[in-house]
Amino acid sequence: MFCPETGSTPPKLNRQGLEKVADVFRLLAEPTRLAILQELKSGPKTVGALVENLGLSQANVSKQLKIMFDGGVLGREKDGVTVWYSINDKMALRLCALVCQRLNQRANEAQVYYSI
Repeated sequence: MFCPETGSTPPKLNRQGLEKVADVFRLLAEPTRLAILQELKSGPKTVGALVENLGLSQANVSKQLKIMFDGGVLGREKDGVTVWYSINDKMALRLCALVCQRLNQRANEAQVYYSI
């Protein structure tokens, strides 16, 4: 694969590098986490707002937020007792957009449209 930044082909990843790439894909390979990303696209939200918007339990949303925060995808800011979550790494949205673009290409004949 050609790397536009360096103008060359990067070396193959070792096992440790491949594991790091796989970790990113695992982090995004959960529908609840994708739903959280979709909600946070419009701006920071509290756990309570995400629970209400997603119709999921507070425990489930909190668990997924922690995983995404620990993985570096989300940021959080405390405002008194309220915690606001936001997208910290826009790469996650770009990956989702690429996947949706490919799904849309495949589904074009069936008139199906995917978007996150």
